[in-house]
Amino acid sequence: MPTIKNVIIGSLSLICIISFVSCGSIEDSGENYGDLLDSPSGLILTEEEHIDGWERADCLLCHSLSNIHLVDRSGIGIDIDAIREETFIDGEEGCSDCHGDNGI
Repeated sequence: MPTIKNVIIGSLSLICIISFVSCGSIEDSGENYGDLLDSPSGLILTEEEHIDGWERADCLLCHSLSNIHLVDRSGIGIDIDAIREETFIDGEEGCSDCHGDNGI
């Protein structure tokens, strides 16, 4: 018979696996959502574009710092290294500076 400890560990493991599998598309060049500047609201997230994460403040649950802001997909020559550095410094609290309040 499974113990409470084993059930809890199993449940947490399952939650972690589901979280990793269900979040963003990851390629060798990081998460790819295309050029966000081409969307109707630009960098600002909308409910239609961010259905699964809408009204959630825990951005880094799905978006790993190691997989975001790796490539300038805008084609306008933004300083992706500076953006990436700022992302590491600010962490999750900096997401809303560029991407809006995510419905929160």
